[in-house]
This record gives sequence, structure tokens and C-alpha cells, in this order.
Amino acid sequence: MFNLKFIIMKKFLLLIFAISAYVFSYAQCTDLFFSEYVEGTANNKALEIYNPTSKPIDLAGYIVKRYSNGATTSTSGGETELVGTIQPYGTFILANGQTTSTETSPRCDSVLQAMADQLDHDYPAPTYMNGNDAITLEKSDGTIVDIFGKVGEDPVEGWYDQDSTNYITDHFWLPWTANHTLVRKASVKQGITQNPGTPGAPIFFMVHVEWDTLPGRFINDTTWSSANVWDSLGSHTCDCQTTGIENIVKPHQAFFFPNPVINKEFTVKATEIISDIEIVNVIGQTIYKENNNALRGDMFVKLPECNDGLYLVKIRFKDNKSIVKKILVR
Repeated sequence: MFNLKFIIMKKFLLLIFAISAYVFSYAQCTDLFFSEYVEGTANNKALEIYNPTSKPIDLAGYIVKRYSNGATTSTSGGETELVGTIQPYGTFILANGQTTSTETSPRCDSVLQAMADQLDHDYPAPTYMNGNDAITLEKSDGTIVDIFGKVGEDPVEGWYDQDSTNYITDHFWLPWTANHTLVRKASVKQGITQNPGTPGAPIFFMVHVEWDTLPGRFINDTTWSSANVWDSLGSHTCDCQTTGIENIVKPHQAFFFPNPVINKEFTVKATEIISDIEIVNVIGQTIYKENNNALRGDMFVKLPECNDGLYLVKIRFKDNKSIVKKILVR
């Protein structure tokens, strides 16, 4: 009799565990979350949002909020309503929108802005974060979809990766959340919906648990910088994305011949039909924009008179997706 009760109880517990595991897995990969965080020098700031689902998500009703310097409201940090649609397993980039510099507030790099799907509004706005501001992705009804940082806590210079505490003061070189680019780990399948320190949530925001920091680069022969790295913006690797042969989502690609460009002429060859091409210089001015009336996967470009140097090429495809690549004109 005892063995029978034990077996029944064991099966019951296994059933409860299986149901719980199913509910937990179902709750993942169902809504947007932050996938990349760019906190660079000046106002080189951006946030990337990822759609982990198999369907497009309309951004109407989604809001990004910044809780500045330990504030518990976004009044001083700013709010931005998102506009557009994120395709399945696609990303959306919100970048700082400042285009001119003042004595106290330098502009955002035009290269970063050219990669954005939406430019943020004037200060105060979420993309004026400086490493010690909590940022949330919310719906218009107040539902929290994801949290970066800890609302209500001021970590001074920023949050970092030590287990003894969740931030450090007076050591500006240690925080991950300042002067770094962070990418969400591929194993993360949903946002943080409970503010750290609340019942049922971790006490601290431990940035290294869900985020990786990108390595820096040499900005000249002798100077190394961990800031202003945004090469990975525009795509995200996540375990939510199915990998069956029939479900693989291939990113659009394009190539330039020749690159560097000679005599102001080059050809774009892409893996999809090109709808139009826009080329901007490093200060954000459009120098070329043409439709591809032939609706082919290639397009010949003849540039107007322009200075030698680096330019950004934004290629929009027939399916309305777009990519941004660089060319060097000589």
C-alpha cells in the first residue's frame, strides 16, 4: 500500500514538473527584449530590440523609458514611443538623434545614426543614458517587457560584473554599462519583467549573467578603446530561432565591386532584389539616392562629385528590409 502511494505521488510530481517546464518554455520567445546596448563616447548611444517570435510585431504601443540616476520615474530620463515593425527574428535599432554639437553635448556619430531604424527625440530621451541609468521596454498599459539595470538604484559610474556587489563607485574603468557595447547572450529568450530587488527577482542587477561585453579596438596606433563598437548592430543570435532547414531565415547580403571605389563608379550585387540605394557621408548628408527601376539583384552606381573617404550605403530591398554597409571612395 505504501509503495502504491509512493508511486502515485512520484508520478503526480513528475506531471507537475512537466507542466511547469512546458509553461515556462511557452512563456519564452513570445515578446520583444533588448538585444544590444551601445554606450559610447559623446552621444554615441543606441539600443537594439529583438523579435524572438516567428511573426512580425507591430511596435505601436511599445515604449522605451529611461530612469535617470536612480530615479523611480522616467520624468527626467525621457520616454520614446517606438514606430515601425520588427520582422520575425529581426532587430530594431533606436539611436540617439542629436545631429549638432553644443559646448556640453556632442552630436551622435552619423555612422551610428545611419544604422538606426528610428532616431530618438531631443533631450531628455532614453538614448542619453550614460551607464548608470536603468532602461525599460514597456507597453502602453505599463506592462514591463524588459529591464536593463535596476530601477531606483544609482550605481554612480555604472553596473559591473562582480559578485560581491552590483556596482562600484570611483572606478570608472570597471563598469560594463559605461563606454561599452553589450550583447545579450544567445541563451536569453525573454526579457526581465521584475525589477531586481523585488520579491521573486534577483537582489542585484548582475550584468554578466545575461550580457556579454564586446572587445574594444585600437582607434589609432597606440590608443585602445572599449567604446564606439557597433559592428554587430542589426542582427542578433538567439536560441529562440528555429534551425530546421525549412525554417532558416537568411540575412540579406550585398557586395560592392570594386571596393575601394575607383572613378566614383561601382556595382552593388545582392542576394535579394534591390529596391533603392541611398548613400550618405560621415556627417549624415545624402549624396546619392536612386530607385532600382530594373528590380534586379544588382545595381550600377555612378556617384556625383564627392570627396574621397568613407561613405555609408543603405540598401533597401523589395521586401522592405534594409542593410547598411560601408564603402571607401578613392
